[in-house]
Amino acid sequence: MVTFDIWEIGEGYHKVHIRNEEVYTKIKSFLSLKNDTYYYRDGETFAWDIIVNKKQLAKVKKILKEFT
Repeated sequence: MVTFDIWEIGEGYHKVHIRNEEVYTKIKSFLSLKNDTYYYRDGETFAWDIIVNKKQLAKVKKILKEFT
């Protein structure tokens, strides 16, 4: 099961918090994203944040739906 959250962070931009490496990798590759934030616990990455615009968010939601 994929765990994620989406927040609006400004006019037309959203932060997507993902807790699945496979989903994160697919989204990052599909959108050719260069910047992200990641979270470590006990020496391992367990979550990622990406910032997307409104157009990209629609594509991200489609990918997330594949994994839900």
